[in-house]
Amino acid sequence: MQLTYVLLVAALAGCASSTSVQPTHPLIATGGTVESAKVYFLRPDIGFRGVMDLPVTISLGGKELLTLAKGQYTLVPLAPGSAEMKTESYTVAGNPGAMALVSTTRTLTFSAGETHYILFELVPRLGFRLEPGPTGGSEFVPSQISRDGALRAVRGLTPVGMAVDQPISK
Repeated sequence: MQLTYVLLVAALAGCASSTSVQPTHPLIATGGTVESAKVYFLRPDIGFRGVMDLPVTISLGGKELLTLAKGQYTLVPLAPGSAEMKTESYTVAGNPGAMALVSTTRTLTFSAGETHYILFELVPRLGFRLEPGPTGGSEFVPSQISRDGALRAVRGLTPVGMAVDQPISK
């Protein structure tokens, strides 16, 4: 029964996933009020991964900023400074392999007038963890990458939102 539910969710996840940004997030830089940092969020499509194909929820400063679908990238102008970024996603973990919500948290710093590229990679979770939650499975971990790294990572990704008008390109 539980396996059937996981497969149903995974099948639906592949159908209608799309990236969406919360336009009222307090750290989004609005026109002319503050010099902003251009921040690209990239999520490669690494093939079918069941429930891990569901959009990744990214919170910044304790509030949800966006959901990022696989195979897409977007651009968000953010106020400069440091903020805690929390990434939440689903995996199959524990015994007997149940669908579980997992998260990772990092502090990132964004500089005014600069462009930042954040890549979300799926990595295996260790069997022993210091943080509470299920063991095993995989989680999405953000890492800041160079412009050259972003140019490589963006191949085959679909730009959405502001990235449609300002794609990552040479």
